[in-house]
Amino acid sequence: MKIIHTSDWHLGISLHNASLLEEQKNFVDFLAMTVKEQNIDAVMIAGDIFDHSVSSAEAISLYNETVTKLCNEIGIPVIISAGNHDGAARLASCSELLKKAGLFIFGKLSKEISMVEINDVDIYVLPYFNTDEVKALFPEHKISSYADAMNCVLTAIKHNFKPGKRNILMCHCFVSGSVLSESDRAAMVGGTSVVPSEIFNGFDYVALGHLHKPQDRGYNIRYSGSPLKYSFSESEHKKSVTILNIGEEITFEELEIVPSKDVRVIRGTYDEIIALAEIDQKRDDYIKIEVSDKYAGMEAVELFRTYYNNLLNISGKISETEESSLTVEELYSLSPDDILKRFYNEVTGSDLVEEQLQLFMEAMEAVENEEYAQ
Repeated sequence: MKIIHTSDWHLGISLHNASLLEEQKNFVDFLAMTVKEQNIDAVMIAGDIFDHSVSSAEAISLYNETVTKLCNEIGIPVIISAGNHDGAARLASCSELLKKAGLFIFGKLSKEISMVEINDVDIYVLPYFNTDEVKALFPEHKISSYADAMNCVLTAIKHNFKPGKRNILMCHCFVSGSVLSESDRAAMVGGTSVVPSEIFNGFDYVALGHLHKPQDRGYNIRYSGSPLKYSFSESEHKKSVTILNIGEEITFEELEIVPSKDVRVIRGTYDEIIALAEIDQKRDDYIKIEVSDKYAGMEAVELFRTYYNNLLNISGKISETEESSLTVEELYSLSPDDILKRFYNEVTGSDLVEEQLQLFMEAMEAVENEEYAQ
């Protein structure tokens, strides 16, 4: 058997207000092609199909087209667990009816074991949950932490194991020691919702979702990661789906996803970046520029945008020891007096006094009146 493990699609997400829907369409086309070419038997999506609990019409349409193609046209089962970004009730609506089409959606934790059987493999599905939900379902257990709650639920699942079966778990959570990205904005890093990897002992494979960097948390515990880069901190990541090969043993491999537009950070001096831009063949990528030797303001943005129309973020020097960073959208939204205040501070190291600001405003008003008179 071959099963694809993927997660964290975040359909409808944007990068600094740039829509990534076209890249997400390319990804689901790649997924469908892979399912056909690799003779995949099932697809597991470990949470966060959508970026918001109430999603856009375009995101819902893309989701509908994708699962319809996989289940109806190609004819393989798709198993989905709700993540913390998904509207669980909406996602799981008509779930009993959809099972007949091969679409298995689990939106809310229940005491009844959620499991999908495919040949000799039992896939146990844990949607995202909080501690209070587990306390309500298992009042007889003492639960004082998220790890206690997870252990309680997993113990109930393990009691359901059948002899001779392979046991796979789908879970949307934060495992201790995992590497975070900027786009993992909802991951709880304070320690209250972290679980140790040892808690999953007994499962043949654990298909994790929640974090966006592909990574292993044990020999059989893995985050597939998001299929696309959703922050500039992920610029060096190689995105992929994970393919499980289930034979005498369970092995897995990463199948890299090459996006139509990459997310890149370009660093260097002002002159070095210009020289690189002159020969760059990938000018449609989503770009962040970090200038190491100069202040990066409006003039720099206008120049760099002649090379990169998807320039989304820029940073530069304020002083020898400090840097400024702004999204391009923020830069364009600054008022004239805001621009003056930032520029004056960055050049002189001091703040404008009220008298200077007043002189500037009077000069601005005189220019505007002269233009109006003309």
